[in-house]
Amino acid sequence: MQPRSPDHRKPRVIVFDVGGVLIDWDPENLFRNLIPDDAERRFFLTHVCPRIWNNQQDLGLHTWAEAVQNRIALYPAFEAHIRAYDTRWPEMVKGPVSATVVIKDKLRAAGLPLYAITNFSREKWAVSQNLWPFLKDFDGIVVSGEEKMLKPDPAIYHLLCTRYGLEAAECLFIDDVLENVEAAKSVGMMAHHFANPENLRETLQNLLEIDLVS
Repeated sequence: MQPRSPDHRKPRVIVFDVGGVLIDWDPENLFRNLIPDDAERRFFLTHVCPRIWNNQQDLGLHTWAEAVQNRIALYPAFEAHIRAYDTRWPEMVKGPVSATVVIKDKLRAAGLPLYAITNFSREKWAVSQNLWPFLKDFDGIVVSGEEKMLKPDPAIYHLLCTRYGLEAAECLFIDDVLENVEAAKSVGMMAHHFANPENLRETLQNLLEIDLVS
Protein backbone atom coordinates (compact mmCIF):
# COMPACT_ATOMS: atom_id res chain seq x y z
CA MET A 1 0.00 0.00 0.00
CA GLN A 2 1.39 3.39 -0.95
CA PRO A 3 1.89 5.88 1.90
CA ARG A 4 -0.67 8.66 2.10
CA SER A 5 0.60 11.99 0.88
CA PRO A 6 0.99 14.37 3.86
CA ASP A 7 -0.98 17.10 2.06
CA HIS A 8 -3.98 14.83 1.59
CA ARG A 9 -6.72 15.03 4.17
CA LYS A 10 -8.03 11.77 5.55
CA PRO A 11 -11.77 11.49 4.84
CA ARG A 12 -14.09 10.46 7.62
CA VAL A 13 -17.21 10.17 5.42
CA ILE A 14 -17.63 8.60 1.96
CA VAL A 15 -20.25 9.99 -0.43
CA PHE A 16 -21.16 7.95 -3.51
CA ASP A 17 -22.77 8.82 -6.80
CA VAL A 18 -24.96 5.95 -8.02
CA GLY A 19 -25.35 5.79 -11.82
CA GLY A 20 -22.01 4.97 -13.41
CA VAL A 21 -20.40 4.14 -10.06
CA LEU A 22 -22.64 1.60 -8.30
CA ILE A 23 -24.98 0.64 -11.15
CA ASP A 24 -24.21 0.56 -14.88
CA TRP A 25 -26.98 2.77 -16.31
CA ASP A 26 -26.93 3.69 -20.01
CA PRO A 27 -29.94 4.05 -22.38
CA GLU A 28 -27.82 2.27 -25.00
CA ASN A 29 -28.20 -0.92 -22.97
CA LEU A 30 -31.88 -1.01 -23.92
CA PHE A 31 -31.97 0.78 -27.25
CA ARG A 32 -29.22 -1.21 -28.92
CA ASN A 33 -31.83 -3.99 -28.97
CA LEU A 34 -34.87 -1.85 -29.79
CA ILE A 35 -33.21 0.26 -32.51
CA PRO A 36 -30.40 -1.80 -34.12
CA ASP A 37 -29.60 0.84 -36.73
CA ASP A 38 -26.84 3.05 -35.30
CA ALA A 39 -27.93 6.27 -37.06
CA GLU A 40 -31.58 5.87 -36.11
CA ARG A 41 -30.68 5.06 -32.50
CA ARG A 42 -28.36 8.07 -32.34
CA PHE A 43 -31.16 10.32 -33.61
CA PHE A 44 -33.59 8.91 -31.04
CA LEU A 45 -31.20 9.34 -28.08
CA THR A 46 -29.98 12.73 -29.27
CA HIS A 47 -33.22 14.37 -30.35
CA VAL A 48 -36.29 12.36 -29.31
CA CYS A 49 -35.29 11.27 -25.80
CA PRO A 50 -31.98 13.05 -25.11
CA ARG A 51 -30.18 13.18 -21.77
CA ILE A 52 -31.42 16.74 -21.21
CA TRP A 53 -35.00 15.39 -21.33
CA ASN A 54 -34.14 12.62 -18.88
CA ASN A 55 -32.57 15.27 -16.63
CA GLN A 56 -35.91 17.07 -16.42
CA GLN A 57 -37.35 14.02 -14.66
CA ASP A 58 -34.23 13.81 -12.50
CA LEU A 59 -34.89 17.43 -11.57
CA GLY A 60 -38.47 16.58 -10.61
CA LEU A 61 -40.04 18.89 -13.19
CA HIS A 62 -42.45 16.23 -14.50
CA THR A 63 -43.71 12.80 -13.60
CA TRP A 64 -42.67 10.13 -16.06
CA ALA A 65 -46.27 9.86 -17.33
CA GLU A 66 -46.30 13.59 -18.09
CA ALA A 67 -42.87 13.49 -19.67
CA VAL A 68 -43.79 10.60 -21.95
CA GLN A 69 -47.00 12.24 -23.12
CA ASN A 70 -45.20 15.52 -23.79
CA ARG A 71 -42.57 13.77 -25.89
CA ILE A 72 -45.10 11.69 -27.83
CA ALA A 73 -46.87 14.93 -28.78
CA LEU A 74 -43.61 16.15 -30.32
CA TYR A 75 -42.53 12.85 -31.91
CA PRO A 76 -45.65 10.69 -32.47
CA ALA A 77 -43.83 8.38 -34.88
CA PHE A 78 -41.60 7.26 -31.99
CA GLU A 79 -44.41 6.60 -29.50
CA ALA A 80 -43.53 2.96 -28.84
CA HIS A 81 -39.89 3.74 -28.17
CA ILE A 82 -40.70 6.77 -26.02
CA ARG A 83 -42.97 4.61 -23.88
CA ALA A 84 -40.25 1.97 -23.66
CA TYR A 85 -37.86 4.56 -22.22
CA ASP A 86 -40.22 4.66 -19.24
CA THR A 87 -41.73 1.18 -18.96
CA ARG A 88 -38.53 -0.73 -19.80
CA TRP A 89 -36.24 1.58 -17.86
CA PRO A 90 -34.70 -1.27 -15.78
CA GLU A 91 -33.27 -2.73 -18.99
CA MET A 92 -31.08 0.36 -19.30
CA VAL A 93 -29.18 -0.89 -16.25
CA LYS A 94 -26.74 -3.65 -17.15
CA GLY A 95 -26.53 -4.43 -13.47
CA PRO A 96 -24.58 -3.41 -10.38
CA VAL A 97 -20.93 -2.44 -10.73
CA SER A 98 -20.09 -5.42 -8.54
CA ALA A 99 -16.52 -4.47 -7.68
CA THR A 100 -17.64 -1.02 -6.48
CA VAL A 101 -20.40 -2.59 -4.40
CA VAL A 102 -17.75 -4.80 -2.76
CA ILE A 103 -15.70 -1.69 -1.95
CA LYS A 104 -18.79 -0.02 -0.45
CA ASP A 105 -19.45 -3.10 1.70
CA LYS A 106 -15.84 -3.16 2.92
CA LEU A 107 -16.06 0.53 3.82
CA ARG A 108 -19.22 -0.22 5.76
CA ALA A 109 -17.53 -3.11 7.56
CA ALA A 110 -14.65 -0.77 8.45
CA GLY A 111 -17.12 1.59 10.13
CA LEU A 112 -17.04 4.45 7.61
CA PRO A 113 -20.25 6.50 7.38
CA LEU A 114 -21.68 6.15 3.86
CA TYR A 115 -23.89 8.65 2.05
CA ALA A 116 -25.05 9.20 -1.53
CA ILE A 117 -25.95 12.12 -3.79
CA THR A 118 -27.65 10.96 -6.97
CA ASN A 119 -29.31 12.53 -9.99
CA PHE A 120 -32.41 10.35 -10.17
CA SER A 121 -36.14 10.83 -10.60
CA ARG A 122 -38.20 10.00 -7.54
CA GLU A 123 -40.03 7.24 -9.44
CA LYS A 124 -37.00 5.48 -10.90
CA TRP A 125 -35.12 5.74 -7.61
CA ALA A 126 -37.88 3.76 -5.91
CA VAL A 127 -37.68 1.18 -8.71
CA SER A 128 -33.91 0.96 -8.38
CA GLN A 129 -33.95 0.45 -4.62
CA ASN A 130 -36.44 -2.39 -5.05
CA LEU A 131 -34.34 -4.04 -7.76
CA TRP A 132 -30.99 -3.52 -6.02
CA PRO A 133 -31.54 -3.38 -2.24
CA PHE A 134 -27.90 -2.46 -1.55
CA LEU A 135 -28.89 1.04 -2.69
CA LYS A 136 -30.78 1.36 0.60
CA ASP A 137 -27.62 0.78 2.63
CA PHE A 138 -26.60 4.39 3.24
CA ASP A 139 -26.69 6.57 6.32
CA GLY A 140 -28.36 9.24 4.20
CA ILE A 141 -29.24 9.83 0.55
CA VAL A 142 -29.99 13.03 -1.37
CA VAL A 143 -32.04 12.31 -4.52
CA SER A 144 -32.25 15.13 -7.06
CA GLY A 145 -35.83 14.40 -8.10
CA GLU A 146 -37.01 14.75 -4.51
CA GLU A 147 -35.08 17.97 -3.91
CA LYS A 148 -35.56 19.58 -7.35
CA MET A 149 -31.87 20.28 -7.74
CA LEU A 150 -29.24 18.50 -9.81
CA LYS A 151 -25.54 17.91 -9.56
CA PRO A 152 -23.38 19.86 -10.25
CA ASP A 153 -25.41 22.57 -8.47
CA PRO A 154 -23.36 23.29 -5.31
CA ALA A 155 -26.63 23.52 -3.37
CA ILE A 156 -27.15 19.76 -3.52
CA TYR A 157 -23.80 19.13 -1.81
CA HIS A 158 -24.54 21.76 0.82
CA LEU A 159 -27.93 20.10 1.39
CA LEU A 160 -26.31 16.75 2.16
CA CYS A 161 -24.04 18.36 4.75
CA THR A 162 -26.78 20.47 6.34
CA ARG A 163 -29.33 17.68 6.51
CA TYR A 164 -27.00 15.10 8.01
CA GLY A 165 -24.71 17.32 10.06
CA LEU A 166 -21.60 16.66 7.99
CA GLU A 167 -18.50 18.78 7.50
CA ALA A 168 -17.72 19.12 3.79
CA ALA A 169 -13.98 18.98 4.49
CA GLU A 170 -14.37 15.50 6.03
CA CYS A 171 -16.25 14.07 3.02
CA LEU A 172 -14.81 12.24 0.04
CA PHE A 173 -17.22 12.40 -2.92
CA ILE A 174 -17.03 9.79 -5.72
CA ASP A 175 -18.57 10.43 -9.16
CA ASP A 176 -17.90 9.39 -12.76
CA VAL A 177 -18.77 12.87 -14.11
CA LEU A 178 -15.89 15.30 -13.85
CA GLU A 179 -18.17 18.34 -13.61
CA ASN A 180 -19.81 16.84 -10.52
CA VAL A 181 -16.42 16.09 -9.00
CA GLU A 182 -15.27 19.68 -9.50
CA ALA A 183 -18.49 20.98 -7.94
CA ALA A 184 -17.87 18.84 -4.86
CA LYS A 185 -14.38 20.29 -4.55
CA SER A 186 -15.81 23.80 -4.87
CA VAL A 187 -17.82 23.30 -1.67
CA GLY A 188 -14.82 21.98 0.23
CA MET A 189 -15.15 18.22 -0.24
CA MET A 190 -12.39 15.89 -1.26
CA ALA A 191 -13.37 14.17 -4.50
CA HIS A 192 -12.44 11.22 -6.69
CA HIS A 193 -13.21 11.11 -10.42
CA PHE A 194 -14.38 7.51 -10.85
CA ALA A 195 -12.97 5.64 -13.84
CA ASN A 196 -13.05 2.06 -12.60
CA PRO A 197 -13.28 0.18 -9.28
CA GLU A 198 -9.58 -0.69 -9.24
CA ASN A 199 -8.53 2.95 -9.35
CA LEU A 200 -11.11 3.82 -6.68
CA ARG A 201 -9.83 1.07 -4.42
CA GLU A 202 -6.25 2.31 -4.76
CA THR A 203 -7.28 5.88 -3.97
CA LEU A 204 -9.28 4.86 -0.92
CA GLN A 205 -6.55 2.61 0.43
CA ASN A 206 -4.05 5.44 0.05
CA LEU A 207 -6.27 8.01 1.77
CA LEU A 208 -7.80 5.81 4.46
CA GLU A 209 -4.85 3.51 5.09
CA ILE A 210 -7.09 0.46 5.33
CA ASP A 211 -7.09 -2.83 3.42
CA LEU A 212 -9.93 -3.03 0.87
CA VAL A 213 -8.66 -6.17 -0.87
CA SER A 214 -8.59 -9.06 1.59
